[in-house]
Amino acid sequence: MKKIVRLKYVDVESIVEDISTFMGLVNQLASANFPLEDVMQATLLLCTLLDSWGNLIVTLSASFKEGNLSLEVVKTSILNEETKERIKVPCLNRS
Repeated sequence: MKKIVRLKYVDVESIVEDISTFMGLVNQLASANFPLEDVMQATLLLCTLLDSWGNLIVTLSASFKEGNLSLEVVKTSILNEETKERIKVPCLNRS
């Protein structure tokens, strides 16, 4: 659990790798009989994002208040946002 709480997205890495790392930690917890509810997973994944993702975090946090926050929504939103940023700034494209 400590690893999940301390996990932070690093701009030089692909967000896909970070989501994969996050999901690996979630799976380890589930294997240790400590499964996290979907909304908790979604919230923790949002917490891994840097402050530069503030608009997305605020938007998705509003979904939490409405009861619509899910891990799948957060993952999809993060991946869509990264794709938009890569298109806007071609020098950020990573191989």
